Amino acid sequence: MVQGWKETMTLRKMMIALLTVASFGLAFGQGLTVWTTFGDQTLEWLEGEAASFTSAFGVPVSVVKLDLNELPATVLRAAPQGEAADLFIGVPHDQIGNMADGGVLADMSVYATPGYLADLGEQARLAYTFAGKLFGLPMFVEGPALIVNTDLVPELPATYEEMIELAQELTTADTFGFMFDAPNFYFAYLYFRTFGGYVFGRDASGSLVPTDVGLASEGAVRGVQALKDLRFEYDLIPAGVNTEVANGIFVDGSLAMIYNGPWAISQYRDAGVNVVVGPVPPMADGTEFGGFMGVQGVLMNQFSDNKVDAANFAKWITRADAQISMAQLSGRIPVSEVAVAAVGDDPIIQGFGLALANAEPMPNIPEMGQVWGPAGSALSVILETEDSDVEAALERAVAEILGN
Repeated sequence: MVQGWKETMTLRKMMIALLTVASFGLAFGQGLTVWTTFGDQTLEWLEGEAASFTSAFGVPVSVVKLDLNELPATVLRAAPQGEAADLFIGVPHDQIGNMADGGVLADMSVYATPGYLADLGEQARLAYTFAGKLFGLPMFVEGPALIVNTDLVPELPATYEEMIELAQELTTADTFGFMFDAPNFYFAYLYFRTFGGYVFGRDASGSLVPTDVGLASEGAVRGVQALKDLRFEYDLIPAGVNTEVANGIFVDGSLAMIYNGPWAISQYRDAGVNVVVGPVPPMADGTEFGGFMGVQGVLMNQFSDNKVDAANFAKWITRADAQISMAQLSGRIPVSEVAVAAVGDDPIIQGFGLALANAEPMPNIPEMGQVWGPAGSALSVILETEDSDVEAALERAVAEILGN
C-alpha cells in the first residue's frame, strides 16, 4: 500500500500544486484552506489526501505549512478577524485547551459520526475533549521512543544501566552511543516522570490541578540530575546537541541510539539506516521509563464560513484507510481500532506502541502553555555547566509557571 501511495504521489502533487496559493488571503473563498505543521513526507501525504478529496468531491483544498511554534498563536490572532484557515492539522492536543478558551475552535461533536466515535480509542477521545466538548477529530497517537541503529547495536541491552555502559563504549572517535535533544522539555520529561516528577497533580476526581506543579519535586530533581549525568558524568551528549544535530548524526549512521518520535522514521528509512524501536530499557530495580505522548488530528476554525466542507475533509483524512497509510509511512499509531488492527504487525508501530504504553498524555488545560518556556529555560541552565544547581533552577521554573 505504501508503494502504491508513492507511485501516485507525483500526480497528486501536480494536482494540489494547482490549488495551493502562496499567501493565506488569496485562498479564502476558493474552497478550503488548511494550515498544517506537517513537513517532508507527511506534508506530501496530506497534499495527496487533499488532491484525492478534490477529485472525489470537487472541493479545492489549499494546504499551507506553518511552524508548530507559530500556528496556535496565529490562529488565536487571525481567526476572529476572518483571516485564518478553515482547518488546522498537526497541532498536539496540549494546545487545544488554550485555543478552545480563546474561542477559535468549533465543537466537532455534531460532525463526528457514530461509526467514527465507536472506532475511536478512548485515550484519543479524552485528549481531544475539553470542557465536555470534542474540539477536533483525532488521527493518530505519537510520542518518543528509543530508536536503535541495528548495524551498531544488534541487540538492545536489558537494563538502562547496561544501555548507558554500551553507549559509553560506542562513543569513540568515529561513533556516538546515545544522544537526543536533552534541553527540550518534551523529550526531557522522560527523566522527570520516570523518577517521580510530574507536571500537574490531580484532585480526587482525577482532574488536573494547575496550582500543583511537580517539576521541582524530589523525584523531578533526581530525574533531572540523571539527565545531567548523561552530559557531565558519562560524556554522551555534548553541549549544542539538539534534535537537528542528533538526527543528522543518526542519519549518517554514526549514532547508535536516539530518543525520538515516529516523525523521524521516514527520514531514517530514506537514509538507509536499519532501525528497531522500543521503550528505553527499565532500570535494574525494575523502574520503567515513560515520558510524554500526544494525540494529533484535525481542528476546525469556529469562524469558518464553510464548516460543512471543512467537516467532510476532516472526516476524509481521519477515515481508517487514511490513518493506515499515515501509519505505514511514519510509524505513528492510528486512533482507529480498525486501522490499528490493519497495521498491528508492523514492528516499528509495535515498538512505538510498547514505548507509549507507559507514557503520559500531555495535559490539555490552558495552563500547560505556561510550562514549556520556563521548563526549557531551566534545562538549558542546568545542562550548561557541571556545577549548576538542579533544584534551584527547577524551583525558579515552577515559580515562573505559577506567576510568583
